[in-house]
Amino acid sequence: MNRDRSPWRYLPIHAFDVARGPLLLFVLVSAGLSLVIWRLKASDTASPSPDQLLPALVSGTLMVAVLFATGGGAGVDIKQGYYRAYFSKPMAPWWFYLQRWLLGGLAVMLVPLFLGLGLQLALGSGTGLDWEIFGHVAIGFLLVGGVVLLASTVTARDWLLAFMIYFLQARLQNVKDLFALTGNELPWSVKTLHAILPPFHLAAPGKDLPTGTDLIHVLAYGVALVVTALLVLAWRPLGSGGRA
Repeated sequence: MNRDRSPWRYLPIHAFDVARGPLLLFVLVSAGLSLVIWRLKASDTASPSPDQLLPALVSGTLMVAVLFATGGGAGVDIKQGYYRAYFSKPMAPWWFYLQRWLLGGLAVMLVPLFLGLGLQLALGSGTGLDWEIFGHVAIGFLLVGGVVLLASTVTARDWLLAFMIYFLQARLQNVKDLFALTGNELPWSVKTLHAILPPFHLAAPGKDLPTGTDLIHVLAYGVALVVTALLVLAWRPLGSGGRA
């Protein structure tokens, strides 16, 4: 078999790219946070437990981690013309970018592990790791990473567009919670826009994992984002005059 025509031929390059970029950054950030926590513990014996710290750390880093691991995909390649070299030999663009996206997801899934091991070294009292933490990271990646993947089919600034959507949805959720507390009826426009946007609030670490219809909503929305992005990559030419 000619390796140059293998559908896996870019997998080692993708893996190296993720390892030297997002994965290395996640390790360094986790080490830095662990050092800070260790120094704080040295000056304060009443430090929080890993079970308390880890969800907060994951919650504070998840969004940035996903954006860093998935941003700059198809949109950058289209803008810079790199796709002409990548696909000079037969290979499905949707499969090329899906490989890179999945490897980015694997790197993000390792974030709780790095943070938990760092807490073990800093506090010496456990990692705080449990399956619920990894569940939150998985559905968070599916939603945020799905938005980035779809945004990359239309812009090189996919990470920025994804962040704007995330920020808008969070503010709308705040408005919805406020109206629920006051007992007032949420305006139709706000209610509709909130329903259309990704349900990021259901995937936030530190809360209970979604179940039932909420879980179906999250999974269906995330899968729809990814499938839509792959269909666009499969059927729309990457550049003027078709794929080079």
